Amino acid sequence: MTIDDVARAAGVSRQTVSRAMNDKGDISEATRRRVLATIEELDYRPSAFARGMRTQRAGTVALVLPDIANPFFPAVARGVFDAAAARGLAVVVHNTDADAGAEAEAGRAIVDAGAAGAIGFFEALDDAALAALGRRVPLVVADRPAPDPSVATVRTDFRTGTRLACEHLASRGHDRLGMLDGAVQNKPERRRAFLEVVGGDADRVVTGPPTVAGGVAALRRLLARHPDVTGVFAFNDLLAIGAVQALRTTGRRAGEQVAVVGYDDITMAALLDPPLTTVHTDKYELGRTLVEVLGRRLDGHPAEHRTLAPRLVVRGSA
Repeated sequence: MTIDDVARAAGVSRQTVSRAMNDKGDISEATRRRVLATIEELDYRPSAFARGMRTQRAGTVALVLPDIANPFFPAVARGVFDAAAARGLAVVVHNTDADAGAEAEAGRAIVDAGAAGAIGFFEALDDAALAALGRRVPLVVADRPAPDPSVATVRTDFRTGTRLACEHLASRGHDRLGMLDGAVQNKPERRRAFLEVVGGDADRVVTGPPTVAGGVAALRRLLARHPDVTGVFAFNDLLAIGAVQALRTTGRRAGEQVAVVGYDDITMAALLDPPLTTVHTDKYELGRTLVEVLGRRLDGHPAEHRTLAPRLVVRGSA
């Protein structure tokens, strides 16, 4: 049901319907009552998206996630939902599976819906396409460099987090390190920092999908290349959990024969056997900050670029 349907049923113009709904002048009381009665009869509800396309300030923010099943992202989403609610904004979630086509389609849907702005994780979309989206809607991207000065960012300091992990492994006597790297093209910082530590030996980095199954397969490939590895740094906790599982099948226990360090500190990291040593990212704060930075853009401030500090959480796996 649209405003044009109401106008036809009431025998008035769409401008008259708008005036009646918004209690504006220039129409008679009888006309106002007739229009409101028609709205009630047809059960018409104005679209927040349509209002947003006219005002560019709809009450909706789009949240783009690459994998809603990954335990990292619901924790971020909670921070987004709480912060958005405090600003009177609703949240619409787009799950893209880190696919460039799906991310581009999400961008088109966000613009077509007239959302107030968009925030989230664009893992595959190239810089030019992301910059073009940022010129059409206020945009804050998470955990990747800004593709354009108009696009705001909120990032974790991955370089520092990686060095914390590698320095911890070294302090425990592990000088033969390997890395399980997630296949995420726009997040190279962890790989680069690891290669700095190991002197640029790229053969000690094995790449796979950032999942538990990916960690199992990547750890096996790493040990096939370098059976002398005693310390493993993983791109995220899911890869690290897979590594712990793979070690168990070879008769080795994480934290004893081979140390394993993950990244993100998802809830299940502390429940693993042994509990996973990992680099903690404040996921709730990341989500909250994304909304805060978007809110400042909506209030007319220039694009901001914020960085969140990580910290190492030492447990039994390393």
